[in-house]
Amino acid sequence: MSTNLTKKSNSELTNTLPHIPQNLPFNEEQIHWVGGFLAGLHSRLAITQENVQSVKAKATALKPLTIIYGTQTGNAEQVSEQIAEQAATIGLSAKVQDMDDVDIQQLAKEERLLVVTSTYGEGEMPDNALALWEAMEADDAPEFTSTFFSVLALGDTNYDGFCVAGKLWDARLEALGATRIGERVDCDVEYESAAQEWMDKVIPTIAEKGSESQGALPENTPKKKDKPKFTRKNPMLSKLLKKKVLTAKGSSKEVCHFELSLGDSGESYKAGDTLNIIPRNSPELVAELLNQFRLEGDEDAPSQPNKTVHDVFTEDLEIRVPSKELIAEIAAKCPESELAKLVTAKDSSALDDYLWGKDIVDLCQLHPGLDLSLEQFLPLLKPLVARAYSISSSMLAHDNEVHLTIGSVRYNSNDREHNGVCSTYLADVANEGDEVACYLSPNKHFAIPSDNNKPIIMVGPGTGIAPFRAFLEERQAFNAQGENWLFFGDRNSETDFIYQQELSAMQESGLLNRLDLAFSRDTDQKVYVQDRMYEHGADLYAWLERGAYFYICGDAFRMAKDVDKTLHKIVAEQGNLSEQDATAYVNALKKQKRYVRDVY
Repeated sequence: MSTNLTKKSNSELTNTLPHIPQNLPFNEEQIHWVGGFLAGLHSRLAITQENVQSVKAKATALKPLTIIYGTQTGNAEQVSEQIAEQAATIGLSAKVQDMDDVDIQQLAKEERLLVVTSTYGEGEMPDNALALWEAMEADDAPEFTSTFFSVLALGDTNYDGFCVAGKLWDARLEALGATRIGERVDCDVEYESAAQEWMDKVIPTIAEKGSESQGALPENTPKKKDKPKFTRKNPMLSKLLKKKVLTAKGSSKEVCHFELSLGDSGESYKAGDTLNIIPRNSPELVAELLNQFRLEGDEDAPSQPNKTVHDVFTEDLEIRVPSKELIAEIAAKCPESELAKLVTAKDSSALDDYLWGKDIVDLCQLHPGLDLSLEQFLPLLKPLVARAYSISSSMLAHDNEVHLTIGSVRYNSNDREHNGVCSTYLADVANEGDEVACYLSPNKHFAIPSDNNKPIIMVGPGTGIAPFRAFLEERQAFNAQGENWLFFGDRNSETDFIYQQELSAMQESGLLNRLDLAFSRDTDQKVYVQDRMYEHGADLYAWLERGAYFYICGDAFRMAKDVDKTLHKIVAEQGNLSEQDATAYVNALKKQKRYVRDVY
């Protein structure tokens, strides 16, 4: 039987495959599902009058597998889809669910459960996992005594809260009575190999657990998603069409606007999606590091005979931010140093203060007696990873282009100039006409409402305005009738009011119904976006009551937390609610996906 079936009606299918009996007891989706299942098993079984019963037997022998994912950038979702594909090859019927869409009572009834989750910020659950996790932590959470499970955690060892979300899920499921069938695996930024090893172990193991038979084919089998054409391992090369500085002369910061071409890649995106830039380290930093090892740069890199040391420092390795492994090695080799004392004391707060603003060259210079060969040094470095940026354009307004709004990281410390890896790669190194390695990532949780009549409230100070420029362009292209309200601010209105002309034009056209500004250094008393929110709390609450969607983009550690706290306060006061009821109100917004964040 051919498994390359396009979607047809049952009559069309039976005409295409005349040996399928007219009274086959499968619906259309199930017929397609059977074809995919057999292809996964590399079977050549043909559906004929004689073997229908055999196919039915295969179907009823399938065991369901539930895969849930918590994600901030989309990696956990991609891994979950890969798990489902691999599970299908050994006869598991996998259901992949966003944690936002999971009912905890139903989840507790699942016999086979795999959890894939990233960790947001310093040890928090990703946004799409918050509601489910709250239910999991509750005193009245159901028991999972009939559930077999394993957890795959995605994270970044540069953060203290490395894979905390996965660790919490692992411990909580066990506490609720679930049976662990495979040890949790904690993946670093380069997660692919570790994730595949985990899959190879847990999928066959979990297939052997639970009931032998689970009944007929699922009614709605998820369609297999196309794998992304371009990835971190296989990026597209996008021509840099334009770059310009948005902040005015005299500003205390530099914010740049970049326009890149999608060329003939065939790629597309939606407002709210992310562009990942694969940078190159700055020539100045590479030269400083080579000088530390008294190298010219043209020497062969250890274990990489086809690359020079200059090549790997420029293209392959993170040479700015010191890894935890490098910090530990320096502390071990310089036991009398301040760094060693802080590492030994295990005072993470004091250690963070000491390391603040310091790069690898700083640490080398501060430890002149450090005896570390190049062969010892290189394995202590992390891979140079892509940097993710919120897209600040709509393809409906800028055909085949993608725009970014990025603040350049520049500061002086330890008598040296320091620059952000990617922000200044684009601002200083890449020239118009150059090709930039990149790839797109969807962000389905951070998107304009599907109902164009719904109002939206956007809070995006500084470069946090990026996705909201895209939102407004997209709403304009759709001729959306829903109202649009933007809270924007920065330091000084004269120098830092980026996209001012565009926003003014949007106001004049009626697209931007409300614009509230907060420039913190224009007045004696600093005023921030959350202060403007509170000033207009009655109107903001009224918009929410009318079904408005609430969005935040920008700094996760201060701004986003302050805005969230202010939102709770507004809801409590304007809704005349207790603190507990206000929290429930905001949580309901999150559950309805009407309160979403894109924070960093």
